[in-house]
Amino acid sequence: MKTDTYHHGNLKEELIEKGLEYIDRYGTESLSMRKLAETAGVSPAAPYAHFKNKEAFLTAIRDYITGKFHATLQETVDRCGDSDTVLSELGKSYVRFFYANPLYYQFLFARDDIGVDTYPPFQLFKGCAEKVIAGMSAETPAEAVRAKVIALWSLVHGLSSAVTIKGAVDTNHLEEEVGRILGAIKF
Repeated sequence: MKTDTYHHGNLKEELIEKGLEYIDRYGTESLSMRKLAETAGVSPAAPYAHFKNKEAFLTAIRDYITGKFHATLQETVDRCGDSDTVLSELGKSYVRFFYANPLYYQFLFARDDIGVDTYPPFQLFKGCAEKVIAGMSAETPAEAVRAKVIALWSLVHGLSSAVTIKGAVDTNHLEEEVGRILGAIKF
């Protein structure tokens, strides 16, 4: 038996990460469970211990990324509480997460199976933003709060994309740069 194909540890997570790399390089269409196994250096049957088929694997990737992303945002909310800085810090966490994991951004938002009404990270972001924006003025109409939430989300989502483009954002000073950009928007 070849020792370089023996696996121990978290095979499911490793398959997901290797699968993301494969998809980034060759595309979703060319991925097969056999190619996934080969990429991860495991037997052709090994991925089936965790995923029924390719579609189940792709869904597991989405769920894996969503879980990590949501946990990152939730940690920020828990750390900031109801402070005035929660929106800025949430925006920074959002951008930092995808800066550190550009394949996650590319995979998640290239697919058409995410709806913002049920997507946990967006719901968390939206809930915090609505609370902060509505708290700024009790007279703000609900439609205006919704528009501001979408504008803020669009900004951090767009920044998350922009940080993957060389020169678009000063990534050597990412924290400060994102803070300046978010701070430029007045609600």
